[in-house]
Order: sequence, then structure tokens, then C-alpha cells
Amino acid sequence: MLEQFIKNQGWTTFGVTSFEEIKENLKKHEKIFDEWVSHHYQADMDWLERMKEDRFHPENKLPDVKSIVVLGAVYSLELGVRSLEGDKGVVARYARGKDYHKVLKKKLIELSDWLKNQQIQLSTPNSQLQTYASVDSGPTVDRVLAETAGLGFFGKNTCLIDPSRGSFFFIASLMTNLVLEPTPKKQMPNCGNCQNCIKNCPTGALVEPGKLDARKCISYLTIENKEGIPESLRSKIGNRLFGCDACQEACPFNIRDLRLKIQDLSPECGVGGSLDLKDILSIQSDEEFLGKFAGTPIMRAKRRGLLRNACVVAGNSGNESLIPYLEELIEREKDDIILDHARWAIQKLKG
Repeated sequence: MLEQFIKNQGWTTFGVTSFEEIKENLKKHEKIFDEWVSHHYQADMDWLERMKEDRFHPENKLPDVKSIVVLGAVYSLELGVRSLEGDKGVVARYARGKDYHKVLKKKLIELSDWLKNQQIQLSTPNSQLQTYASVDSGPTVDRVLAETAGLGFFGKNTCLIDPSRGSFFFIASLMTNLVLEPTPKKQMPNCGNCQNCIKNCPTGALVEPGKLDARKCISYLTIENKEGIPESLRSKIGNRLFGCDACQEACPFNIRDLRLKIQDLSPECGVGGSLDLKDILSIQSDEEFLGKFAGTPIMRAKRRGLLRNACVVAGNSGNESLIPYLEELIEREKDDIILDHARWAIQKLKG
């Protein structure tokens, strides 16, 4: 019954793991995390350290946690690398539809309500069913939960890879104080000698297999980063306006046509695969930005970040028709970061 309900919701895959089963894996990954932080690879994402205790200890969020249902939802159908005209910027595949946090969180709440209606016997008599839902936003290590639940293995690009579907899928989890039967675990492959992701990272952010330096990562630089993009890395960003898929697009596991089952995650329901740079450079207020991108992952960068990114992509485009838009931006804006990136773009376009 649980499996059928999950399929009806549109999830691509799911697994169930017990809290006891996940404890050792969490300990292992906590040590990996501490070593990663010791190299300052987290950049200025200080919240990762602040949330560490809760991330690696699910019992802090749900004291009586017994089982965790981990679910995956495919978000990308398009294979190959997108080639664009010189006045557009690429949007990462995950961000092309509606805001997945809201879309998938709603489904987790529906799943929680369904469990409550089943009147399944709790391990502690007379207690109430409790759940805690997370979609890549709460203090949970979703990929570790997914690995333990059998959804995939960690690739050299640090993504969780489902050997039959690749890595273009969202991960969501629902903790509960129900004792649910764990799902069977498949024997997982590994990346073997493949180095495609490492070789194809434009900025060299994959410093070694399974280790990412966020300070060089285009996804970090164009989304989480609230300051300027280092000048030495700007040319390497190419036409990537928001996020980056280079390491996943190079992965041999991402070669299959997949069926997207949750329509709200499709590009037709959001911003699509690319955005017009002239339109972005012409956004004059936070209200205008909100009007264009409310309800989509693009909101994460805020207007300032998206304008900054658009300047970099414009500078890399070789399209001199963008110069008047950049000059107008300089006349209009007062933000030092936007001004710096706009001037850099003009200088590069003028060669």
C-alpha cells in the first residue's frame, strides 16, 4: 500500500531505512564532513557548520524517530549539452520548473497524512504518529539518507547516482516514529576508473574524487555566493547564468531518457532552460524581479546575484549588442558588485 501511494504521487524511486541502520553511515559521513570543512571547502556557507549537529543526528529533529522514507523525483529529461545564442544564459536543470522545495514538501505532507490515516501500530502504545519532512532545506543530510535507503551511490562528482537513472533527481525524506519495514537494498556499482566529471569541471572545483571545493564551484558562485565572483573564474563560467550541470552532463550514468512524472518540475511550468540576458539586465527593482521569478528556484540568487551573473555571461558571450544594456545598468545601479561585473563585461566585449 505504501509503495502504491508513493507511485501515485509521482515519485520516481523510494526506499525505507531504519534509524538504527543509518547511524553508522551518519558517523562515517560526519567525519568526511569535518575533514571537508577543515580545508575551508564550504566557502562562506557557515550554516553548514551551525546545523551540523542536527544534520547528522536526526533524533534532534524527531526524538522518537524509528524509520525514514527517502524519495527521489526526476527533474531532467533533456540529454546532451544545450547550445545557445549569444544573448541567452543557461539555467541549471534542477531550477527550470517550479520551486521544488514547495512542490515536493506538499507531497511529503500528503504522505504523512496518509500514514496517519492508515492507523498503523506504533512501537510505543498510546503514542501519536509523528513525522519530520525535509526537501533539501532542513538540517538533514539527504544524500546520506538516500544512500542508506538504497537509492544510489556517491559518485566522484559528490552527487548521488542511481545506476539505472543517473543523478538528475531530487531527494526528499520523511522521518517517522513508525516502525516501517526497510526496503531491500541493491548491490551498487561505483565510478571505477572514470574521471569524466573531474576532467569536465570548468573551474577545477572537483579537487579529487568525491571532494568539491565550493569556492570554485559555478553552482556556488552563481547561487549561494552573495559577494563578487573572482575575476580569475569569470571567463570559465561561460554561459551559465544560474547553476551548473557540467559534472553531471559528463557522467556516463546520465545517458537515459527518463519520464518526468511530476509536471510542476517541468521547464514548461517554470523559467525554462535559458533566460534572455537583455531582459535580466533590464530588471530595475526587487519588485520586478519578484514578479518574474516568484515561485521558482531563481529567487535564491536574488536580483543582485542574478544581475551579477548576467554581467559575467554577457562578458563571455562575445555579443556586442549587450554593451548598451550593460552601460545603462552602470548608470542606473549603485551596488558596487553589480558595477564591477558590468564594467568587466564591457571591457571584455570591447576586447
